[in-house]
Amino acid sequence: MNHEIEKYWQKIRDGDEKALGLVFKMSYAPLCQYSLHFTHDTFLSQEAVQDTFLKIWQNRNELTIRGSFRAYLFQSVHNHALNALRQQKTNRQSVNQPCSEEIWQFITSHYKVDDDLVEMIFSNETEQLIQKTIKELPEKCLRIFQMSRYESRSNSDIARELDVSENTVKTHIYRALRKIAEILKKEN
Repeated sequence: MNHEIEKYWQKIRDGDEKALGLVFKMSYAPLCQYSLHFTHDTFLSQEAVQDTFLKIWQNRNELTIRGSFRAYLFQSVHNHALNALRQQKTNRQSVNQPCSEEIWQFITSHYKVDDDLVEMIFSNETEQLIQKTIKELPEKCLRIFQMSRYESRSNSDIARELDVSENTVKTHIYRALRKIAEILKKEN
């Protein structure tokens, strides 16, 4: 299936609606399942997938996809679902996602996202690995990361409460994200 999806990107870019329909048909269920892991809402997941395909079609001439088209689909669905959750004003703490938005952005900005990485992030084992890695962080780093990630606190708010500089807060968050990314990279 992966190779089939990849070969359709150029056809979609050239305006082939049939190619888009075939990719949609092949990808719809796995993308909905992926989105459901962190939205916990079937309708929202389906809407995120449909919006992703609509945006791809509307912006096909301007889109530049580096790497895997399939990985791009997963990343786009991830982003659409998170945006929809934000619009619903869903508190981050109630979102049990396999990989937080912050971690996802860090990984995608520092590493090449491919099908293997997408599959790995999607797995329950990876969720457990991320949680284990977070728990093993040094005490101060753990506290700052939890305040940022689970309590949705700003860097300045964390710095004031812990009586440290904002740069210290940013450094600890960066170290936590880097540790998580390193563990994921080793597993990949």
